[in-house]
Amino acid sequence: MKYIYVILITILLTSINVLISNQQRIESKLNRIIMHFEIPELSKGHINDELKDELIKLVEENKKVKAIKKLRDVTGMELKEAKNYVDSL
Repeated sequence: MKYIYVILITILLTSINVLISNQQRIESKLNRIIMHFEIPELSKGHINDELKDELIKLVEENKKVKAIKKLRDVTGMELKEAKNYVDSL
């Protein structure tokens, strides 16, 4: 009986990994299409001036964590990418 659970969990994890890989591939293609048609405000990492000003204000107030969270919420950036951006401000 234990083997059945192990097999099922393995199958589920494999399926999840395949779905994640497909999603990343689709997002990459979509970003290339968006950049080709020159509409960067729709791309995942686009940061408008208003958001940038708000992030700078948060950093100046020593609220880096809030700035990173705000950036991730608005743009969908990964944690490391958002942290690096906020650190560069």
